[in-house]
Order: sequence, then C-alpha cells, then structure tokens
Amino acid sequence: MVALFVVLTFLFFILIDLLVLKAQGKEHPAFAVKVFDKRFFFPTKAILSTGHLWLQKAQNGFYKLGIDEFILKALGKFHLVPLKAEGESVNKGEPILQAVFGNRTITFRAPVDGSIRFLNKNINQKPVDDPYGDDWALMMEPKSDLSLSTAFLKKGNDAIKWLHDEFNRFKDFVAAKAGEPELAGVTLQDGGNIVEGVIRSFDDNTIKEFEEQFL
Repeated sequence: MVALFVVLTFLFFILIDLLVLKAQGKEHPAFAVKVFDKRFFFPTKAILSTGHLWLQKAQNGFYKLGIDEFILKALGKFHLVPLKAEGESVNKGEPILQAVFGNRTITFRAPVDGSIRFLNKNINQKPVDDPYGDDWALMMEPKSDLSLSTAFLKKGNDAIKWLHDEFNRFKDFVAAKAGEPELAGVTLQDGGNIVEGVIRSFDDNTIKEFEEQFL
C-alpha cells in the first residue's frame, strides 16, 4: 500500500510538471530527443535549418525562430540581436540575427522567405541560456509551407542525425585549429567532449571560418 502511494505521488508530480511546461510552451526533457551524452536536445515538433536556426509553429499560426543548442555549446553565453524590425520582410539567406559575445559577433541568415511579426523583447537584456524555451528570437510568417523537409530544413530523425554529424564535424574543426599545445586543455575535456564556449579560445580569423563553415 505504501509503495502504491509513493508511485502515485511520483506520477502526480510528473503530471504537474508536464502541465506547467505545457502552459509555458516548453517540452519536458524526458520527451525530447537525446542527441549527445544527455546534454543536447532538440524539440520533436521543431524544424531545423542547416544554418542552426529552428522554427516551430506557435498557437497564433506564426513560427517562432531561435538558435539551436549546438550554437550555445560552441559559443557559451551570448546575446542575440535581431537584424530585422517587426513588420519587415526577409529573404532566405539574408542576415536576420547576430550573436554578440564580448567584442565579437557571428551572423545567422534567414532559413526561409517571410516577414517578421514579433520580436522577443525578453532577450534584449539577458544572455541566451534557454534556446528552445524563453530565449526564442522572433516570430515570422513564412511565405511558403514548411511542413515538408528539404535539403535546408530538417525534421524528426533527419534533424537529429544532422545535428549529430554537425557536432562531430565541429569536434574535427576544433581539433584541427587547436594545434597549439596551450589551447589543447581548454578545447577538449577528458573523453573528447567539447568545452562549452570553446570557440572563444580562438582568434578572429578562426571565428570567421566557423561562421562560414557552419552557418
């Protein structure tokens, strides 16, 4: 009887947690897809662009857009600055967001054609630390249907596989650039995992290369 009470209590708190997260528009980690070592998740309903931006349809019919967790791992904490104002149109490939870390920046390009409907003003004064939750960047109205996966937009298992390949490609990139012994200790942890914010260890030219190769 006591065991049954404990189980029911446990289930009750899980249910409360799920209801709170649903009200906040978030997804419980237990139902997200594990990507790497329990550290990387990608929302199962989101669409991932090959420029490391995600889109997910909101209740108002527009699409939220933000950066993926890969970028958070590479850069560490940073501020996101929208490069378009509410009401402006944007074409695929046009600069749409900038990540600012210290006196450095990298630029993200629009994954689709569309128009900017809302900016998330909550990110103005705080660094990004919840990329799939509160720290989305903007809402846009795409010109075309995003329901189908393309070479640039990936969903479900395709998105997970692509993220996994990107992470491995990034590890190779870091290993190739960290030829200097003094950098070896700050780029790779024991077991070969990337240290969060590792890209900050490199010079401006390498950060530019990172932007060109991964964004």
